Amino acid sequence: MTDERTGKTYSYSNLPGLLAEGFANWHSDAATLWNRAESSETRCNSRVARELRPALPAELPLDEQRKLVHSFSCWLKDEYSVAVHYVIHAPSFHKKKNGKELWRNQNTEEGKQVYTEALRDPDRTNLNFHAHIRFTTRTVDPHGVFGNKTRELDNVKTGPEQVLIIRAEWERRTNAALTKIGSTSRIDLRSYEAMAAVGDAPAGLTAQEHLGPRKTARSRKAKATTIDGDTTMAGIFRDFARDRNEEIWASWHQIRALEREKARLEGISAEIAASRESERKARAKAEKKKFTAACSVEERQTVIENASTVDMLNSSGGISAAIAWAQSGQDAPHDHPEFDNNIDPEGFISPDTKLAPDNPFRVKNQSQREIGPRSRGS
Repeated sequence: MTDERTGKTYSYSNLPGLLAEGFANWHSDAATLWNRAESSETRCNSRVARELRPALPAELPLDEQRKLVHSFSCWLKDEYSVAVHYVIHAPSFHKKKNGKELWRNQNTEEGKQVYTEALRDPDRTNLNFHAHIRFTTRTVDPHGVFGNKTRELDNVKTGPEQVLIIRAEWERRTNAALTKIGSTSRIDLRSYEAMAAVGDAPAGLTAQEHLGPRKTARSRKAKATTIDGDTTMAGIFRDFARDRNEEIWASWHQIRALEREKARLEGISAEIAASRESERKARAKAEKKKFTAACSVEERQTVIENASTVDMLNSSGGISAAIAWAQSGQDAPHDHPEFDNNIDPEGFISPDTKLAPDNPFRVKNQSQREIGPRSRGS
């Protein structure tokens, strides 16, 4: 690529890892796009491009990754009328020499397959599939003519709002792509605090520090030269935060599972109670109907004895009380406490209760002689 403004030429032909490249709202090459972007500006400190660098889920096949990035680039074009240039980069190999060799051997189908399989091997790469999505700061029409600045992305108030819209769109499209291939993995671009505030994550999670290129290089060197893995301070803190977060997540999921089981059991108990009450009311209704239809006192007595929803007393007024109960729309007559469901089990006294006589009487104690001789053990 030649920069027409400075006359310098840059070559990236020897760099490995370019998996895909494409454009949205542009029909020429990358050098022409960015030289036009440079020439459209008049100030020496003008911003000529913006860049997004999203990570790509390693679960997605390469072609699905390309479709995701391309469709998102088309969305940027539709949303802001800009020209978009994107590239997809492969993850870094733990051993760069091995990665370069595999990259050079992609001329055959077998070599390409070996390289693709190696990219998804966590023992050989860091699985950091990612994209560079660069788009112009000016609108571009279908004929490639640059127009006005996209000030909604520069404004102090609307700029942060547009960033959130862009992030939300990327999250939605990425999760849709994961759903399409049947993966259960999902991305969530909210902070841990925001997720915990609405109950989507446990409280107390620690965000892992972004290492950057220098700390990452030191971490890789430590992993390659020591048997203890990443012994740098940054690596130790990241491992500690990751392990602690995993413990918090595991405990949170276990608590949620117990809560769901409790709710399920409580729901089942409520359903059983409601079903039994419905059955009881149906039996009471049927027994009332049967009692009302009885023609004789004997038949009514038989119905009362076999009834499960009312208990009759052996008093002379029992039959009349039962008749009144059967003909009423209530569970029990209020003037007969023996039919009242709302009674105090401890304070209730049955009308049939008979008090013991108050007259004392003597009880004769048998003497030892009358009982018989005591036996002795041998």
